Amino acid sequence: MVRRSVLLIKTGELKVLLRRIFVALLLLCSFLFILLSKVDNPAVEEIGKTVMRLTGPIMQIVEYPARIAHRAYTYLYDISRIYIDNRELRAENRQMLILQNKVRSLEVENQLLGRLLNYIPPADANFISAKIIAESSDNFTHILFVYIGNEAVKKGQIVLGEESVIGRVDKVSGQYAKVILVTDINSKIPVVVERTRARGILSGDNKEMPSLIFTRSTADIQEGDVIVTSGVGGMFPSGLPIGFVSQIHGSDIKVETMADISRIEYVRIVDYGLSATEYDTTEGAENAQ
Repeated sequence: MVRRSVLLIKTGELKVLLRRIFVALLLLCSFLFILLSKVDNPAVEEIGKTVMRLTGPIMQIVEYPARIAHRAYTYLYDISRIYIDNRELRAENRQMLILQNKVRSLEVENQLLGRLLNYIPPADANFISAKIIAESSDNFTHILFVYIGNEAVKKGQIVLGEESVIGRVDKVSGQYAKVILVTDINSKIPVVVERTRARGILSGDNKEMPSLIFTRSTADIQEGDVIVTSGVGGMFPSGLPIGFVSQIHGSDIKVETMADISRIEYVRIVDYGLSATEYDTTEGAENAQ
């Protein structure tokens, strides 16, 4: 065991010695090559060319993995930059789409408000524009909720679409108002047929089209006749358009509203200075007869 240990130690010392001799030889060769490069001798030049021919392929082989690694690094770096740029472009695109949708929304609102501003109320009437914020159209109620802000709105005031009556204010709470539509079952409006002046009551039934009731059996009513408010009862002024006769089945007369209530976004709440907020259908029936 002692001899083996001594042998290993001597072998290790020999390796270190050989390594030092090899490094010294390399340094010496390098020094000699530097000196020879300064000597203007054809033989030395020929030796240098031979050394370059021999070491050239070796340098290319050694350099090839470095070039491959550099190209791979450049490729991966470019891919990472493309990924980052693509992610930034997607984020910018989303922002642009959001801005585009906002611009379109503002354009639509501007057009709707422009149409509302074209409305000229009578001299004794004032109106405000209000945005619809909620709608309830089911088998029980047909109502709207609108934002009125700090405007002075009262129960019973008339609510118009772009061209015609769509309902009346039923309740005001703070900056919001509840609107009963003409299609609601609680809506009863005294009306006349514009062509023949035949009177009746436009009654909602929570369906798409309200009905014309309490008309004379001999009244001349045809499909397409325009229905306007009569002013009876003092709740609505006379002459406001509501719709036109769409279907006649015996005594069942359906009226299609001029305004497409399902597509309205803004309404006009008009104050005609009327004090009446309710209408007695019994009295309307007597007047219609």
